[in-house]
Amino acid sequence: MNTLVQSFGDISKLKIGAMIAVSVLMIAFFVLLATNATSPSMAPIYTNLSLEDSSEIVAELEQMGVPYDLSVGGKQILVAGDKVEELRVKMAGKGLPSDGSGMGYEIFDNTDAMGTSNFILNVNKVRALEGELARTISSIKKINSARVHLVIPKRELFTRERREPTASVVLNIRGNQELDKQEIAAIQHLVATSVTGLKPTRITIVDDQGRMLARGVEDENDPELIASKAQDYRANFEKKLEQTILALLERSVGVDKAQVEVNADIDFDRIVTNEELYDPEGQVARSVQSIEEVEQEQEKDLKEDVSVQNNLPDQDPQNAGSNNSRNLQRTDETTNFEISKTVRNHIKETGNVKRLSVAVLVDGVYTTNEEGVTTYAPRSEEELAKLETLVRSSVGYDANRGDVVEVVNMEFAGTVKPEEESPFDWLMRDFNSVVQTLVLAGIALLVILQVIKPLVNKAIAQTSEEDEDDEELQRLLASSGIAGQLADLTGDDDDSLISIDKIAGGVKSSVYRKINELLEHHPEESLGVLRSWAFEVND
Repeated sequence: MNTLVQSFGDISKLKIGAMIAVSVLMIAFFVLLATNATSPSMAPIYTNLSLEDSSEIVAELEQMGVPYDLSVGGKQILVAGDKVEELRVKMAGKGLPSDGSGMGYEIFDNTDAMGTSNFILNVNKVRALEGELARTISSIKKINSARVHLVIPKRELFTRERREPTASVVLNIRGNQELDKQEIAAIQHLVATSVTGLKPTRITIVDDQGRMLARGVEDENDPELIASKAQDYRANFEKKLEQTILALLERSVGVDKAQVEVNADIDFDRIVTNEELYDPEGQVARSVQSIEEVEQEQEKDLKEDVSVQNNLPDQDPQNAGSNNSRNLQRTDETTNFEISKTVRNHIKETGNVKRLSVAVLVDGVYTTNEEGVTTYAPRSEEELAKLETLVRSSVGYDANRGDVVEVVNMEFAGTVKPEEESPFDWLMRDFNSVVQTLVLAGIALLVILQVIKPLVNKAIAQTSEEDEDDEELQRLLASSGIAGQLADLTGDDDDSLISIDKIAGGVKSSVYRKINELLEHHPEESLGVLRSWAFEVND
């Protein structure tokens, strides 16, 4: 202990200050590490919040006494990782966050139906429908929030024209994700089926970056809309054929050993043909009308004058003349014939394939010998012909349409292996932990070099020096005869100082100086040696 105190006494004040400063820094660093290790890891409970929603959530967290952190300009809230799910449930129960969802049908919960006008009821109905649609759209995985605007025209009395409803949707997409065409079409149909009379083509969808994802059109026969549908149909058709061919080839040549490209020429003209065909040979009498007329006439030739006697009743005419008679007969017949008629309505829809062009690139065969050397060999013509036959059968090859199928064998370029992770990438990924480790190692090294090592070296040097001094002292005392006189000194009860003149024998001046230096610099050790000798003499 005395040696340690003596060692600190020999150190300069500058070194002592440096040691104290380093010790304080090391203690503070260890306290910081312990605090970080014991504190719970923070995880985001919500991201991409509006400032209004963020302020409401922060107020609720403060009321519940939950520690939190803000980041990304207040749009992201961090809480303890083990409390994220619990807090989300509690916030959802309080209607937070409300960004993009708005009010749903709960808007009618506190509405006084008796004191509300018809206009307010209609407005609230539209607001409720917009809010419910926004909530439903926001539940999609890639969408963070949504806003829906509906325009539902009111049909006035005594009007024939009826305006169709329209809708617009604004989407806040999560991160850098993008919606494909199927997801966009799904949103359009979701909104369209929720509003009476709304068509998917009347819905416009825009993202939060101002990019138009779907454009609403008034006329379904709009050329741009038709062209877009035709392009989508062609792309899907070609992709389906490519997948079919590739799946077939990979079973034979192996995975990633073939590449397929299909180009389809599709006829998008819609043709409607109406035909009426009459067959004169297939006539049938539908009705027959026959009219027959018979007429009979008689004429009498009188030669005498007409008198009263000749016209008396019951009197035969006198001197009657000759009689003439005439018969007339007429027959009229009408027959109505029905001729067979064939009516044909032929509709040729769009999407007929006019021509197919298929290009297939196939890799060769690789063999590895015993030495591990890989050799490339092209495929045989017979094998390529079989592959071409398979491709033609899978796509429905038709030579009359002018279809073309080409199968070519070429060596594929070597696959580029992903670069191994460099130490710099590892440092950037774990920057914080690396910095903490380096600082800790630096402080520990500094303490070892500046504090511990000097103390250890000095203690070792002093111990060695003390051992040498003890041996030297013993040798000197033994050679000078002092050890023989210690019995008298220890047996005296007087504790007063002993003069060196009482010691018998002579002592050299150099030995005296050496003993004096040892006693002056190492009094405790020297006294211990003398006492041990005294005890040995007494024994």
